[in-house]
Amino acid sequence: MYMDNRRHSVNRPPTPDTRDAQEKEPTLKEIINIKLIESGEKERLMELLRERLVESGWKDEMKALCR
Repeated sequence: MYMDNRRHSVNRPPTPDTRDAQEKEPTLKEIINIKLIESGEKERLMELLRERLVESGWKDEMKALCR
């Protein structure tokens, strides 16, 4: 009788089938993200957010809390 001594991971998710990934339609969130990146709007919004956080003092407060 042959004993299989290999261990199988219970916590590892199954490997996705490549056919499923190719046929999958992008979600609305993915489409919006792609459009924001393509238009350069995502970087503009990120810069605006950085500026507002600095203006409000949030960045300095976080630095102080981390220390």
